[in-house]
Amino acid sequence: MSAAAVGAMLITGAYADQGAPQQTPPGGGRGRGSGRGGGGGFGSSEIAPLLFEERWAKLPQAQPITQANLSNQNLKLHIYGDTAGIRASNHDPEWYTYTGETRTNWALTVSDPANIWDLSGTAKVMLRTRNTGWRFTHIVIKTADGKFYASEEGSGESSSWMNVEYPLQDLHWRTLLMTDTPTNASNKRAPEASLVPIIPTTKATPDLTKVDEVGFSDLMPGGWIPATTRVNAWAVYGKKMPR
Repeated sequence: MSAAAVGAMLITGAYADQGAPQQTPPGGGRGRGSGRGGGGGFGSSEIAPLLFEERWAKLPQAQPITQANLSNQNLKLHIYGDTAGIRASNHDPEWYTYTGETRTNWALTVSDPANIWDLSGTAKVMLRTRNTGWRFTHIVIKTADGKFYASEEGSGESSSWMNVEYPLQDLHWRTLLMTDTPTNASNKRAPEASLVPIIPTTKATPDLTKVDEVGFSDLMPGGWIPATTRVNAWAVYGKKMPR
């Protein structure tokens, strides 16, 4: 396993699942230090505090997933792409997202109406996933300047729930195309304002010191039960900054 795969997917004792595979799609390499805030590098004594941990409200199955399905109502839910396709599902005692019925690419994020987040330094995101059908659940962020990014690294398919931690400063990022904007002058198709493609494009270095939203996506339409992203819990560690 490459150094980037090890650095991007550290499974901690607090969340460790025995026998869970650690997977990273192509595009790995040495972390580039995406944050511009400095500090918190290797060997630092800094520990990023927990901002939130989301385990979903224990409500009946619902589609689409809504604000009510967040266990932490201090957060605001945002859905991009197929806003009706993501289901809040459960097999008691497990509550999780089911994306098998999404018809387009999708992304789910949350924000804090009172704060933005500094996710530089030792900040990290934990995902607890059980994916099927070659789904890789990537970290998605929206920075304070309104731009969206997705990590190249992601949590792959697994036969049991696995917990993977992602130090954001070590990840490799791609800009996300969020608007339908044909660029070829000879293209006869007019842009569709309602279409949110959520397509990863160029390599990027987002400003991790000012993050407005954090979430995830597998960057693919659903494939029913054989091909879906399931997120049972996720947590974000960093610093709060009042808006």
